[in-house]
Amino acid sequence: MMRLRDYSAFFQPEELDAMTTAYEAAWQHLQTNKPTLTTEQVQVLKKNLAQIILASACNGKRDVVRLKEIALRGVSS
Repeated sequence: MMRLRDYSAFFQPEELDAMTTAYEAAWQHLQTNKPTLTTEQVQVLKKNLAQIILASACNGKRDVVRLKEIALRGVSS
């Protein structure tokens, strides 16, 4: 799985914290709303969440709430 901390050289510590918080919040939301995910689905969703958050942050969106919304919308489609 892609770890957001692997990209720490490209972001300020507070930006990385926002990305990590958004990832954790989005994942918690998915676990609550989709409790019957298979192991494979979990791996794919986690990877997709991290990629979406990373891409969004690279495009200047670094607010926790916004990143979470973008990530959840991205994995819903």
